[in-house]
Amino acid sequence: MKFLDTLREKIAHFMSGRYGSDQLSFTMVIAALVVTLIGALTGTRVVLTVVADVLLILVFVRMLSKDRLRRAHENQVFLEKTAGIRKAVVEWYNRMKNMRKYHYFTCPKCKKRLRVPRGIGQVTITCKECGEKFDRKA
Repeated sequence: MKFLDTLREKIAHFMSGRYGSDQLSFTMVIAALVVTLIGALTGTRVVLTVVADVLLILVFVRMLSKDRLRRAHENQVFLEKTAGIRKAVVEWYNRMKNMRKYHYFTCPKCKKRLRVPRGIGQVTITCKECGEKFDRKA
């Protein structure tokens, strides 16, 4: 146990002041795994393995970097550029998770998505965003 404690302290000392992992790094690791999988399935293993290795090297360079401001800025730009995609994925996931409980409608005026409990029959829906009223069967 003493060896593990000493090793843990040495790793913590080495990592102090370094950037560590973030959403961009996590996404790059997932992309490397996907590229590797595609390479294994399509027969272009050598080329895609090199691409996956480059991605993983970039992940480690980012994680071990001491230029925290630049890495944080890179992550912030990544988050801003992918905000729409991430929002759509979370919305799709929530709709799939709740599809037995709720029926989803789109407001004809402002296009906001609204949810209504299933099984209540004909209902008048009032949009909370614009106040538009419309009838639908839930």
